[in-house]
Amino acid sequence: MKKFILPLLLILTVGMLAAVESEPSEVVGYFKKTINEGSYQSLCLPFAYPSLSVNDVIGAQFNEGDILMDINTAITTTFYEDYGWDGELTDFNYGFAYYVNRVAPNGQNTYYILGKVNPQSFTKTIYGNGSYTAFGLNEATSVPLIANDHPFGTHPSDGDTIFEIDTARTTTYYDGYGWDGDLQEILPLNGYYYNTATGSNNFSWTYNPSRNLKDKSVSSGSKAIK
Repeated sequence: MKKFILPLLLILTVGMLAAVESEPSEVVGYFKKTINEGSYQSLCLPFAYPSLSVNDVIGAQFNEGDILMDINTAITTTFYEDYGWDGELTDFNYGFAYYVNRVAPNGQNTYYILGKVNPQSFTKTIYGNGSYTAFGLNEATSVPLIANDHPFGTHPSDGDTIFEIDTARTTTYYDGYGWDGDLQEILPLNGYYYNTATGSNNFSWTYNPSRNLKDKSVSSGSKAIK
């Protein structure tokens, strides 16, 4: 019963938040994701939160033994019925990418990510010389990744590649042109790998959302109230 009631509470919370909003530019919404038994799925935060605690953001939407893991550090937290999430991973971070592991015999699960559309800046170290660094954007809408329309500034080197973790779609950076491949946008919720070219150096990347909050809308598959 608890698993059935929670999505309804999330939807009601969206309406309640909208009712008390004082600024018309503030947007709240949610995304819905489905994960199959025994599978891994990437996740990043698309919204802003007053608390980044795993228990506050995800809540009791999973079952005994399900796991969340920081992809870059491999630290984890496990869900325990009637207790919640417990482990070394206690809080999410903006710009980080995570794995959700739906363990057997837990069946297919649908879960919701709810929050305020207010993209947050973050800084990450992208490791060079062929390394893979997992990341995700704190965005509730897609961000272009075509030619020179991209969020990485002047940092990319010839041969750098970005992989979408769940689909394996890629795009590669070419000096004098920019990004080219079947991966043409960074999507909300999804995790990605930045694979640097051999011989390249580490760089510090600061992501600063460029669009004004008033111009933002939540991507397809979510609900929002302005």
